[in-house]
Amino acid sequence: MAIRMDLRTLPLTLACLAIVACNNSSQPTPPPAEERITGSERIGWDQQPGDSADFAALRYAIYVDGTRSELADASCGPTQSAAGFACSARLPAMSPGAHTLELASFVVDGEVLESPRSSPLRVIVVGATAQAVERASAWSSGSVLATTDRVRLSIGLVTDGLSEPTDVAFAPDGRLFVAERGGRVRVVGDGRLRAEPALAIADVATAGEGGLLGLAFDPRFEQTRLVYALYTTPSPSGGRVYRLARFRETSDTLGDRVILLDDIPASAARAAASLRFGADGKLYVAFDDGGDPRRAGDMAAFNGKILRMNPDGSTPGDQAGATPVYSHEYRSPRGLDWQPGTGLLWIADVDLQGSTRLSAVAAGEDRPRRAAVRATQVLPPPTGASALAFYRGALIPAFRDNLLVAADEGRHILRIRFDPKDPTQIVTTERLLDDRVGGVRVVVVAPDGTIYFCTANALAKLLPAPLRTAEAPVPHAGTVAQDLKLVKNR
Repeated sequence: MAIRMDLRTLPLTLACLAIVACNNSSQPTPPPAEERITGSERIGWDQQPGDSADFAALRYAIYVDGTRSELADASCGPTQSAAGFACSARLPAMSPGAHTLELASFVVDGEVLESPRSSPLRVIVVGATAQAVERASAWSSGSVLATTDRVRLSIGLVTDGLSEPTDVAFAPDGRLFVAERGGRVRVVGDGRLRAEPALAIADVATAGEGGLLGLAFDPRFEQTRLVYALYTTPSPSGGRVYRLARFRETSDTLGDRVILLDDIPASAARAAASLRFGADGKLYVAFDDGGDPRRAGDMAAFNGKILRMNPDGSTPGDQAGATPVYSHEYRSPRGLDWQPGTGLLWIADVDLQGSTRLSAVAAGEDRPRRAAVRATQVLPPPTGASALAFYRGALIPAFRDNLLVAADEGRHILRIRFDPKDPTQIVTTERLLDDRVGGVRVVVVAPDGTIYFCTANALAKLLPAPLRTAEAPVPHAGTVAQDLKLVKNR
């Protein structure tokens, strides 16, 4: 039965602002006009009860300087006071400085129905305390996170001892091949990290965050044993260039290198490139603009482009202009993947200001092929995407067709849900692992539906958490949010 709510009856008004400890039951004192915070606090409000169906369906969106995202970990206390139920949620990550916060209630019933926003709340984010930094950087295997739609996921450490992982690829037999920025490819089999690397690229250049950036298995790997690697290498004329190479795998070892593409300038500020095979069996390679924005629009250059190639490095016969250029006008591509059910290729591109733009591109049925941009979305800051992957598995049904974006600078995985009626439109976003494990460098989805992610030195996974016995009822939000305030974490 569909739930319909008149959101005009859900006003959000700012009544007071306070910083109080979670175990402090005293009344808050009147706040100043702007509150100085570290960002480790929780935002709170008093929630009046309503109809039980509305109570369960209600969710919350926070606007930080006008940019919308869904609040994570929203929960309300079990006991009602005169003002209602005391609710709170984790603040989203914010950069240092002044910010304006607004809160809104919403439900999703085929479309997003949202209340008016609360009165604005002004905060100034200052440097986090040493305790907050320690809490943000530490995480333990076996802990559980809960999503806004009440999916419980277990965080499992697969292995540590890695050095700046940049990509993960899956062999058909279940082995994981992990690319490290320094040029090594590590193998994880049966949950254990092999001591010897499968590959150590001698001519890799790691300055300016370059190095080994992408890894992909040939779709016909069981017959060909071919693995592809994308990395930066020193240029004879100075600086760095991209190199695409192919290797043959034998007994956890990669050898017989064949260079397929070379001498493509890499950005000196931050080298960014991506590598994936498409469902058409073609190899898709994205390069940054090489530090010169003019190259992105120059069709004679491969910089700032997505290339579509045959596995042997040649240009497919159906490409426009007999060139592998498939799509263009990118600055710093950080990841690409195909949206299930639509065939749209989504790519995360980061601009000079650090904002992440998602673009959906697709080619028509006509030949020759060249893709056109079908939609563009800007992600809520701070993100600074480092990888992305669509969820295709059945292991976590609520995540089906969601897009997962690894955020190194933002220190989270951004979960994106699209409108079923218009898959180019984002409905909600949610930060997973927000400031909990540090920067997330890689996110990939295994064939069995397990979500794998990498931090600066570890490979971990997200799986459905086991059911708890005699589990206590999960508190729900109500229908009217009031008394917006800030609450310190314990």
